[in-house]
Amino acid sequence: MAEAKARTASAIIIWIVLIVSVTAWRRGAYFEGAFDTVVVAKAALQGGAFAMALFLRKVSPTVYPVAGGPLLAVLAVLAVSMIGALQAGGTTASAVLVVRIVLLMATVVLLVSLFPREQVLRQLVIAIGVVGAVLAITGVSTVGAGGRLEGTLLPISPNELVLLCAVPALAAIHRVLSGRATIGAVVAAVAYTLACVATQSRTALLGVAVAIVVLVLSIRVIQRYVVVVMIASVPALFVVAAYTPILGSLLNREGSTSNLTLNSRTIAWQVVLQTPFESLQKWVGAGMSVKTVHVRGQYWNEQVLDSSWISALAQTGVIGTAILAVLVTAVLVATMRGGRRNALPVALLVFLLIRAFLETGLVDASVTFIVLIALASAFVPTSNRRQEECGHRTAGLQPAPQSATGPTRRVPVGTPSNRAI
Repeated sequence: MAEAKARTASAIIIWIVLIVSVTAWRRGAYFEGAFDTVVVAKAALQGGAFAMALFLRKVSPTVYPVAGGPLLAVLAVLAVSMIGALQAGGTTASAVLVVRIVLLMATVVLLVSLFPREQVLRQLVIAIGVVGAVLAITGVSTVGAGGRLEGTLLPISPNELVLLCAVPALAAIHRVLSGRATIGAVVAAVAYTLACVATQSRTALLGVAVAIVVLVLSIRVIQRYVVVVMIASVPALFVVAAYTPILGSLLNREGSTSNLTLNSRTIAWQVVLQTPFESLQKWVGAGMSVKTVHVRGQYWNEQVLDSSWISALAQTGVIGTAILAVLVTAVLVATMRGGRRNALPVALLVFLLIRAFLETGLVDASVTFIVLIALASAFVPTSNRRQEECGHRTAGLQPAPQSATGPTRRVPVGTPSNRAI
């Protein structure tokens, strides 16, 4: 029991290190091929997380199957992006980013293979919740100054911070709705949801709302306290919308001169969408290092690509984007087939996909990619799911234990006699 708890704690620590390694350490800075202290430090953290996961895999008594299809699809998307990078001449920065993404994916796969999928999801949620809580608490002063909640310990934007708060919020809400509520779960649900609202990230809040609806629809038996809370929330939401400036600040958050409004973002989208079909870049993109595009006729020269799908078109072209679309559709359908027991993974995927329309990170060195690959690896059915349910090594036979009376008979893993031991 103590060994199992130690392995669980080690996995959570590795998740935290992995999350910190892909979280922004500088505001508005994008990797363009140059190495400095921050780049090296983040690479060291990511490499350290991989090494720790590899060591944990070696000492783990159990190995669980991992779905390989989603991983091959991501590798195909990255391969297409490298063809585009070679054509566009930005090979160095794109190659480094591809290596980071592959290493990130390998680390996630190692962690997913060490525990049952429910435990993997719980560990990931705890790790994201820890990082999100630290950054939200240390950034409270930004709300007090009349702004949006954002990171100060690490200078992440509100749109990035909301992801770190939304995942634990949905997990806590799912626990409450499923009849396993505790004081800690209720407090976490309220605190993380308030943090999401404080970021004023409209697309993410829409995703959270839709994800909560998914969780509510998955309830088999509604508890009395849940009904009371849902009924009481209606007048409470009306009061908040009618008599507080929260709704108005959300709807009119940005001024007309901001280049972060939806109208300004679509200017960058038009640049990407208008790439000529006869050009190779239209089909294979220009590499993973493409984060901004040049715009004309505006008072600014560059616009950030604030959409995972538009970014995919710019980075991997039509071919890579099509593969990505098939991947996320397959993962969502496969997860939904699990029924009510997969309610939380489905809700998380719905949240990620809604957020992806106006935020990047679906295929990148990001927390969004970590969650996507973890869910794809753990919840997409494999050809040998029975091994996971029995919880034994995929190698076949366990080493025969020795006793004072001589060697014992080797028993195939999964037989009734072995499960009874």
